[in-house]
Amino acid sequence: METKFCTNCGQELTVDAKFCPNCGAAQPPVTAADSSTTDTHREQQANTNEFEQANATTNTQQVFHDVPYNESTPPNLISSTGLYFRDAFNLHKRMGRADYWWASLGIALIAIVIGTVYVGVLTATLGTMDDLTGFDALLLIILAIYWLFITIAGFTAQFRRFHDIGYSGAFWLINFVPFVGSIAVLIMLCQPSRQFNNRYID
Repeated sequence: METKFCTNCGQELTVDAKFCPNCGAAQPPVTAADSSTTDTHREQQANTNEFEQANATTNTQQVFHDVPYNESTPPNLISSTGLYFRDAFNLHKRMGRADYWWASLGIALIAIVIGTVYVGVLTATLGTMDDLTGFDALLLIILAIYWLFITIAGFTAQFRRFHDIGYSGAFWLINFVPFVGSIAVLIMLCQPSRQFNNRYID
């Protein structure tokens, strides 16, 4: 059905309408030129609607755009390593990529320092003490406790890192896949934070 538009308010009308039901204005008869103008107006309106729909889609995508997440502000060697120790027994939170790798660097540096001190102490006391059995046992117990703690903290940190990218912590079990499991987990741990459709966001 052909249509036209009210000359007063722009309301869409049937082509044979003599009065606008919206504003009551009398409508002139439609000529061939008016029909062409009406078609042009209809095309412009359709284009406008398409443009508005495209903008709405773009705006929606921008609202849900993923942004980096890190609990430390800003992430650094000290604060991220502290977070690593503080959440050592926490499986329910998330851990951002920067926090995780800063903490990994901090743990590696601590391991180097502890190893150096351990070797230095043994070297310094080796020639001055006749019996090092008890002393060695004490050092080994301390190192064993620290190693157990770091192992647990590393496990939970990876668990929280998986949560940050939207995956279940059960993906940690991929580590047990021979040869490629650890490589696959490493690649996953390097992925950026995922906010959109992440069920682990508080």
